[in-house]
Amino acid sequence: MASKKFIGVLLMGLAGLSLPAVIASTSASADEATTGTSIVTEELCTWYMLGAPSTITLAPALVEGVAPEYVGEAIPVSAAFAGATNLNVYSSGNVNTGGRDSFGECTFYSSPTRPIVTVSIADVDFTANAALGGADVDMDFVAAAGNAFTVGATDATCGLPWTVSDAALATAALSNTLTTITTKGAVDSRVTGTNDRCATDLTVGINIPGAKTPLYPGQTYVWAGPAFTTALTTSTTDPS
Repeated sequence: MASKKFIGVLLMGLAGLSLPAVIASTSASADEATTGTSIVTEELCTWYMLGAPSTITLAPALVEGVAPEYVGEAIPVSAAFAGATNLNVYSSGNVNTGGRDSFGECTFYSSPTRPIVTVSIADVDFTANAALGGADVDMDFVAAAGNAFTVGATDATCGLPWTVSDAALATAALSNTLTTITTKGAVDSRVTGTNDRCATDLTVGINIPGAKTPLYPGQTYVWAGPAFTTALTTSTTDPS
């Protein structure tokens, strides 16, 4: 009986040793690869504006080559921005910004915008100063109904889909839209061979009112007018 028990113990030990050999015989392997690609993106279409007036010197029209004198009658004064100095609004790429006669290919992707150019004045006041004597409030005047600060816009190269409008800036309206594309659906969403460009000749002016008596007659008078702003904004919606 003792020998049988010994054999039983021995067999149990052999059975316990066989299990790790089965586990060690199973194995697996995997290789991991990276993926990727490279594509150049088109430039994003952007709106630009050139030629916005930075200084406006209003002057009367010459009469037989001579500037008229103020004798108590209204005198129109104006300034023109045309040709190489006119207002130029156009679309081009965000990297290749282009210029008056060039542009970069681009796309608006899925979000086209339409340009809106407005002109505005900070206030309506024109204050007078005599060369000798100084300020003369009797010769001051304001841009008001019947004598607005006008901005005449002449379409030089715009055409469809642009809208070009004159502006009359006065006490009732210090700001007006000058040029715009009314609907974003009319905007070239992809700029390749041509682009949306609007070159506009501008004439700005106002009248020095009549029926005024200068405090310093015989002197040269200078009027300081309001700050004039030309602004380009964009919109992703159509007018309501």
